[in-house]
Parts: sequence; C-alpha cells; structure tokens
Amino acid sequence: MPRQERLEAKAIKRILDARTREVVGWLYEWNTGEILPRWKDGRRENVICE
Repeated sequence: MPRQERLEAKAIKRILDARTREVVGWLYEWNTGEILPRWKDGRRENVICE
C-alpha cells in the first residue's frame, strides 16, 4: 500500500509557554493523520497544548 502524501493540514491546538501562556506554536493535523508542531520562533520545551 503506497504511503499517503501530506497535502494539506489544519491547526487543531495552540501550543502555549507553560509559564507565561504565550502562544509559541500550533499543532497541525495533516490529511495523513500525522500531528506535527509548527513553532513561531523555534522549538520550546516547557509547553502545554490548549
């Protein structure tokens, strides 16, 4: 079975800094079912998803 190509995605959650609650990125769900983060200014470690 061929692997499905990532063609489109939609934002499903915001990624927030755990301390300040500032939006630092978004979680996107692709048409393949993959869920991947998109960071505003680089990857962060201490985060929560809303």
